[in-house]
Amino acid sequence: MAWMTAEFWIDGNNWGWPIFIYLCGLLAAIDAIWNGRTSQGTLAWVTTLTFIPFIAFPLYLFFGSRKFHGYKKARKAGLQALEQVQSQQQALCTRPYISSDKSAVVIPLEALSRLPQSEDNYVQLLINGEKTFTHIFQALDSAQQTILIQFYLINDDDLGRRLQQALIKQAQRGVKIYFLYDEIGSSGLTQSFIHELQDAGVQCSRFNRLQIKRRLQLNFRNHRKLIIIDSETCFIGGHNIGDEYLSRDSKLGLWRDTHLQIDGPATLAAQLSFVEDWYWAQHQMLELNWQAYRSTKNTKVLIIPGGPADNLETMSLSFVHLIQSAKNRIWIATPYFVPDQTVTCALQLAALKGLDIRILLPEKTDNPLIALAARSYVDELSPLGIRFYQYQAGFMHQKVMLIDNHLSYIGSANLDNRSLRINFELNALIECLDMANQVEAMLREDFSHSLAYPKDSPLLLRLATKAARLLSPIL
Repeated sequence: MAWMTAEFWIDGNNWGWPIFIYLCGLLAAIDAIWNGRTSQGTLAWVTTLTFIPFIAFPLYLFFGSRKFHGYKKARKAGLQALEQVQSQQQALCTRPYISSDKSAVVIPLEALSRLPQSEDNYVQLLINGEKTFTHIFQALDSAQQTILIQFYLINDDDLGRRLQQALIKQAQRGVKIYFLYDEIGSSGLTQSFIHELQDAGVQCSRFNRLQIKRRLQLNFRNHRKLIIIDSETCFIGGHNIGDEYLSRDSKLGLWRDTHLQIDGPATLAAQLSFVEDWYWAQHQMLELNWQAYRSTKNTKVLIIPGGPADNLETMSLSFVHLIQSAKNRIWIATPYFVPDQTVTCALQLAALKGLDIRILLPEKTDNPLIALAARSYVDELSPLGIRFYQYQAGFMHQKVMLIDNHLSYIGSANLDNRSLRINFELNALIECLDMANQVEAMLREDFSHSLAYPKDSPLLLRLATKAARLLSPIL
């Protein structure tokens, strides 16, 4: 029983520590087999944990893939709130805001997202930072009861301070404000920034607080970008809070992004997503207004939150289903194109049908490794007739998909492994001909500032792209 003594591990002349590390590696490999989300990622972890545990085990502690089992408690509480929403709206409205004539495309997505498609929404397309933040700050100034705000990245810069002061002003007026941020994405956020908010009465929380302390899980990140005003208006899209989103980054230049403002019952579905996230972070169930605000418009919206706590891979399946449902057209704009195998296969089948498939990627990049891996997918899919473009006017960060002539899918999710199965994401599916026309016009303008993706590349570059693709499960 010498191995149980402290002297055994401290003595440098025995195999105590190596054996211990190898045992940890084997236990972690078993954990990876049990909890792994993809066969490729699981195989990679098992192999490295078994043969090079001294390197792989510390990495697995921080980046190993596990589900958020504790998060399901928040979901259970959230479902009770959703039932309350539905019962209240049925008593208040002569015609329920829940869509009654649902299309075949929407029905499985409702089941996947556990949320209903709603009518009576007014949706505005917000192109780039100036328009987006003009609308956001106008809505913040008009808040009367509550502001729920959640971003992956919040910087302590000019835009961040402007947001901070707007929230402080509203908190001093008596508006209840809940401020949720991802600790990894907002790593540059200073404590003084948070303390000033808290001193004004804003309730602030890090999303990852408990996970980092208990499980060292830095890999799961809350990538959602969401603002909810008085349970009536919500903002969803690709913008975070930082000066670069106003095209003030000297390296990236123009920042091309897209956001949505939604006024109407769909806001309650987005609010439910925030309630779950806040409950996970703070174990506090928020008391909010759950009466539906019905706009004078009749746009149908389905809010689709997804993340590692889901029983199914919500984001990946939503993209696959929408691609498979397309009859004529699939236009996609994404900054990070490293799709999983199911999305890749769906695009291949859609191309074989002869659909008009266009995929817009950035020419400039803030992640060279992902851009390198994306080239291998471009090389694989281009021969099938899928047209790839590179945006030239600046850095393109929008996450937009246009299906046929009536479906627009916009939100925070990229087409990479992290968004499809690791991050918490939030998208909105808009079923509306007019909105689809606006999205089409927007993307046509983007294509006019783009060039066809180069098809020929040197041998060494092709080799590098294939090597980078091997890392796609962890990118």
